[in-house]
Amino acid sequence: MSSKAQPQFGKVTIIGNANGDWQAANQGYTIIFNGTIASGDNIINICNGPYAGSTEDFVVTGPHSDWLTTNLSIVARELELKLKCWPSSGLVSFVLFSRLNCELALERMSLLPSLKRSEDMSLKQHLPCVVHNWLGERRIAIEVHQQSNAQQAMWPALLLNETAARKTDFQTQKSSRITQVIPITDSIQHQIHDPYQLMIELTLQNQSSHAALNNLRYLNQLPQSAWLAAVTQQKLLDVEQVFFDQYPEKLSGFWYLSDNEASTWLDKIRFNLALCQQHLSGYQ
Repeated sequence: MSSKAQPQFGKVTIIGNANGDWQAANQGYTIIFNGTIASGDNIINICNGPYAGSTEDFVVTGPHSDWLTTNLSIVARELELKLKCWPSSGLVSFVLFSRLNCELALERMSLLPSLKRSEDMSLKQHLPCVVHNWLGERRIAIEVHQQSNAQQAMWPALLLNETAARKTDFQTQKSSRITQVIPITDSIQHQIHDPYQLMIELTLQNQSSHAALNNLRYLNQLPQSAWLAAVTQQKLLDVEQVFFDQYPEKLSGFWYLSDNEASTWLDKIRFNLALCQQHLSGYQ
């Protein structure tokens, strides 16, 4: 952190950009992001520089804006090295305030926004969320949350529901008995025991094909138990890199992130991987 005098924030409530109603906290400061509109003496709006049309990393409006602008940038550049891409403002804010021993609460923020594209999106359009490494962000958020100075943070959305995942698996299995699971191609038959390697193989293709779509659909239909059986921390670190594209406007990233059909299967796969990360961390 910078050597400038550190403000005393006390209680901080961080409001993410997920759907749902929200209101500013009655006590302390409320942090909002980018396009969220609100006004009040203790509301701080943190914008990504490009979103605000600035060359700075962040543009902050509200109390302590100069100190926050400097220190958010310091934390973001540190996290960038761990994620191999620019971090979201939500994660940066959580990490920064957790280091200040604030009383923290986080709402509308699970660090798993949907990657599903609408059917009418053109190839040149991209979802804003694809520029961030969300699996990596959850890994870091869980690590920080488990540290002694952040354990008191109230963040219910960070803990994924394994019961809901098992219910989804059951429904998938019932459906597959009718439609049958899509078989993987012969060329990667030997990798069926390792879904992580199969997922990484999909990144080597620069455009969708019938075979590639079949393999992605097969991965979508795998139950969470199949991912958990093969998981290692290194595999999770490797597969983090296949779910984001820092420069989607260049149309040179992973084909399934810009394919309207393929994108419909990504969330289930990524959710299972996030559950595996949660399991390895022992996060409760």
